Amino acid sequence: LGIDVGTVDLVCQIGSPRAISVCLQRIGRSGHWVGALPKGRLFATTRDELIECAALVRAIRSGDLDYMEVPRAPVDILAQQIVASVATQEWREDDLYDLCRRAYPYRDLDRKEFDAVVRMLADGIATRRGRGSAYLHHDRINRRIRPRRGGSTGGHHLGWGDPGHRELRCHRGTGWSCGWFCR
Repeated sequence: LGIDVGTVDLVCQIGSPRAISVCLQRIGRSGHWVGALPKGRLFATTRDELIECAALVRAIRSGDLDYMEVPRAPVDILAQQIVASVATQEWREDDLYDLCRRAYPYRDLDRKEFDAVVRMLADGIATRRGRGSAYLHHDRINRRIRPRRGGSTGGHHLGWGDPGHRELRCHRGTGWSCGWFCR
């Protein structure tokens, strides 16, 4: 159920989804038309799953949700977003740093940490076979960052799911930017 499959009247979950959010997401795939309500059925395959499913139903009916903690400044996501942003245009270091800090998880991002990620993306990673995975060109004299040849197509190596979707644009007003950073 990771994709939209058209009109779904009822979702049947075989086994426990193990989390309230997963259960709600799957059941929410049904009833996508005006006036419809999402419907789902849970089918436990063991006694333990029966208890889990009963607890899930009780939690959903009472409005309880899974506790979710927003990760604080995950460096892997920061690296992905820097590569995505630089893939579309050249950036001044300070402007890119300011853009990153506008995203909630990076609101307290230390400049030294940002610089270390940019350095890693520009210098690449040393392995036994040499240095690789350099996605950016970092002009340290003029303090500008631009894509390295192949860097705009290499984002999927950083963990992006689909290499065919390299550039995500987020529109707000007259400006635009890449990824989930919006100006």
